[in-house]
Amino acid sequence: MESSRILRKIVCAFVLLFAAAGLQAQSAKYIEALKNYQQGETAEALRLFQEELQENPSNDAACYYIAAIYSGNPGKAAEAERWIKRAIELSPDNFWYRYDLALLYLRTDRQELAVPMLEQLTADFPKKTDLYFDLINVYLSDNDVEKALATLDKIDAIRGKSEIVGLTRAELLLKKPDANPDSVYQSLAAYYADCHTPRLATVLGDYYASTYRDSLAMSYYEEALAIEPDFTPAWFGKAGVHQMLRQYDSFFSSLSHVMRDPYVQPEAKAAQVEQMTANPQFVRTFAEEFDQMMLDLRTAHPTDSTINALIGGFWYRTGRPHLAIEIMRQNMEQHPESINGALQYLFMLYYQQSWVALADGATVGIQRFPDSPDMLQLRAIALAQMKNYPEALQDYEAILRLNPKDTTVMKVTYSSMGDLYHQMNDSKNSYKCYEKALKIDPDYNPVLNNYAYYLSLEGKNLKKARDMSSKTITSEPDNPTYLDTYAWILHLMGLDIEAKSYFKHAMLYGGKESKTILEHYAIVLEALGEKDLANIYYKQAAAMTDDE
Repeated sequence: MESSRILRKIVCAFVLLFAAAGLQAQSAKYIEALKNYQQGETAEALRLFQEELQENPSNDAACYYIAAIYSGNPGKAAEAERWIKRAIELSPDNFWYRYDLALLYLRTDRQELAVPMLEQLTADFPKKTDLYFDLINVYLSDNDVEKALATLDKIDAIRGKSEIVGLTRAELLLKKPDANPDSVYQSLAAYYADCHTPRLATVLGDYYASTYRDSLAMSYYEEALAIEPDFTPAWFGKAGVHQMLRQYDSFFSSLSHVMRDPYVQPEAKAAQVEQMTANPQFVRTFAEEFDQMMLDLRTAHPTDSTINALIGGFWYRTGRPHLAIEIMRQNMEQHPESINGALQYLFMLYYQQSWVALADGATVGIQRFPDSPDMLQLRAIALAQMKNYPEALQDYEAILRLNPKDTTVMKVTYSSMGDLYHQMNDSKNSYKCYEKALKIDPDYNPVLNNYAYYLSLEGKNLKKARDMSSKTITSEPDNPTYLDTYAWILHLMGLDIEAKSYFKHAMLYGGKESKTILEHYAIVLEALGEKDLANIYYKQAAAMTDDE
């Protein structure tokens, strides 16, 4: 509808510029005004059109364009109406003037004025069928379905049966209070018999599929494809029926036509595939089919970021991280403006612990997005894992400069800096950072735990360490790391019986998966004289690699 209105405007401009001067040409001033209008210089165009009317008061086209200029300003509707009415007075038979006045009435919520004008226009210009659709929309806004249907009959009488009229008729019939969907679609099927289009056939197929009449639905899909073999909506409908019947070979075969169609929105495809891949067992059962689907998607949308992210995530979850990382690297290069694309690539490197590649990729990201704390944090993590602590600290300091008022970012950053200084055996600066974090949030567990544990390793300020650690297990009583810290501090304070109970609790919630916790528990058991049980935990710890 919008494209047809644009076309009408173009035709109208052509008519006003050339056809109005059957006896005399338009003035140079009018031509200059029109040129300014077409270039968007509306203020200058308005001035020139007004001067033209002073010299030639009967120039209806100038009135029309003044009205058009005022129409672009929501607060000037009254002025627009006054000028378009003047144009109609000068040229009462001009279709475009009358039509634009009707549209102005619609835009200003005066349907009672627009309807009679549109009805008169359809009487005066019966072959301009776009008018009928405007009328239908107005009738529907007033819930007058019967008038809308009668107007559709007129379009059929003028144009003959068409797909858009058939679909509109079905939509209108469904709006009636006593609508019977089966009867509506039976009437659409009768209409389809005279207007054979793949879309009508597919709409019928979709309805019968939704009411579980699979054979009837499939017959309409087949008819649609017989008319147009590459009609994607029909293939999608077929795939849905095959899926309901658990005919998965046919389901994937039909769906491949949809995935290969470059004109189907990639976002819609991604949503469909994400829903299908939510079941890991289903993916494993049809691994080859899903792999082919990803290749089809990649072929249809080789540079689409949504599709690349979908495929990258799928390959990562199915144990092919090298393929996933490569496609996400390509995605980042294809969309250098996308911070999300860059972060998706970097997080894959992070989870794969590819620290050198992460540092290099984050450096590129920082160059493109210098105000992104995420990029700096990822590079800082990579540098820290590479034991390049000084440069990692520089990145964390840059994060603080970027976010001087974001308390969440600040406390996390100070926490990370404290950990790095500890790795550098700089307890003084480590504890300074922890104190800054706790000043922002006195109950921030990661800092409370690490601060307490590192104090315990030094064997000093054990009461302060115990008080901090106690807060962590109060807020997270089943966290094995926090339980280990608290129990270990109790051991260092000579409270092994109390420490044992906390270690036993930690064992129930994942403590057996940590070499450090197992060793600590064994030491406490040995101190309590339970050497046999201690040896069991020593052996379990010895069989494990160092804690990550």
